[in-house]
Amino acid sequence: MLIMNACVAQAQPRDSVTVPVSLQYRHPGLLNRILLGNNYRKLWETPVRLPVFRLDGFTIKELGGGNQTLSLQLVDGDGKAWVLRTVDKNVKRALPPVLRSTFVLNMTQQQVSAAHPYAPVVVARLARAVGVTAPDPTFYYVSDDPALGEYRPLFANSVCLLEEREAGERNTHNSGKVMERLVDEGSVRPDQGAILRARVLDILVGDWDRHADQWRWAERRESDDMAMVFGIPRDRDQAFFFSDGLLPRFLQVVALRYLVSYNRDLDHWRPLTYKSWPFDRYFLNGLDRGQWSRNLSTMQASLTDSVLSEAVHRLPPEIYARNGKRLLRQLKGRRDELYRKGMRYYHYLCGYVDIYGTDKDDEFVITGSGDSLRVQVFQRKGMQRGAVLYDRRFLRAETRLLRLWGMRGKDRFVSDPGDTRFVIEIATDDGGDEFALDPLKRVRQVKDKMP
Repeated sequence: MLIMNACVAQAQPRDSVTVPVSLQYRHPGLLNRILLGNNYRKLWETPVRLPVFRLDGFTIKELGGGNQTLSLQLVDGDGKAWVLRTVDKNVKRALPPVLRSTFVLNMTQQQVSAAHPYAPVVVARLARAVGVTAPDPTFYYVSDDPALGEYRPLFANSVCLLEEREAGERNTHNSGKVMERLVDEGSVRPDQGAILRARVLDILVGDWDRHADQWRWAERRESDDMAMVFGIPRDRDQAFFFSDGLLPRFLQVVALRYLVSYNRDLDHWRPLTYKSWPFDRYFLNGLDRGQWSRNLSTMQASLTDSVLSEAVHRLPPEIYARNGKRLLRQLKGRRDELYRKGMRYYHYLCGYVDIYGTDKDDEFVITGSGDSLRVQVFQRKGMQRGAVLYDRRFLRAETRLLRLWGMRGKDRFVSDPGDTRFVIEIATDDGGDEFALDPLKRVRQVKDKMP
């Protein structure tokens, strides 16, 4: 594929070339098509006119990337960070060494064709429409440029995405650093409304691969003691995932339930969100029914037919001719179901709710009786209450179990008098926590491993 791209590039003007993303998925054999599917093979092999990337004005900082893609961390003349990332994948590094010389390598590589190679540019426009901060990438052809230096063999004659690393924000952090500040320091709290909008966008575009490394985090200062953090989703490799092969369908049934092929309805929202349940239970646990309803309604209203059409028309013309009309119909169908299926996901998540403190000293306050309950979490500063970390009211018709995680600080758990129909569990360590709980609250203390 690199040789073919190089030959095509040499025959065209230096400012642009017409090349496919990859030719390694074309002409599959009959067995390959039956087992692994036709997928998006035609899109990967379709020649597209792309601008040629110039390293002028950028300084290479370091080589990055995951197990399947490569990326160059770049800095421009203003000190702004950028990422140049290959579109095609090499799955060899992701496989155990014992499988790298077997048929498994070829089968796994061929399954890359189930990813839509041009999805990121469509998702970027949708993100802007619903108020989600996200990178806005551009496709480039990287020529055999001597300026690439030692990285020339890795990137020459390939199609790449260039995007601003921090999506217009400053001093963003990775997920590990944010979790450290959330749990170890208690110095930030998540903007759950912004995170909800980002997660609903994931569902709209069928992106099931939203692990921790797929997020950057920006913050806005609320006070001297507290900042609000919100997620910046990136790496839209699995948006619009589609496979019509027998093997992926079998794997979805027996093991990989999240391998949901993109279509025009949201009937499979539960397996689609499966891999992100721990993330969602942590970062969306403070939003009640009204907040979900308002966010979903606003998002649905923002995704007008003209917005969806504009997003899909960001595909290269050659790709729109093959896939644009179908993708637009699918987006419209999913948009129409967004509120109804989104509220179903809300009810699923609120069946039981985990509420987390920090490794500092916190105070958990439980108030209310009967079918209504309020849980608040405060920073504890001696005998005084500090910043509010959590505050939500619950209805017994929606929530059957609340689990309060005291983490590792010296925490205090208090409640007002009165019976309640909720089941409340308090998970603590042996850190000398204090309890002032009414027996009628039906609170039970459990010793459990801290998450």
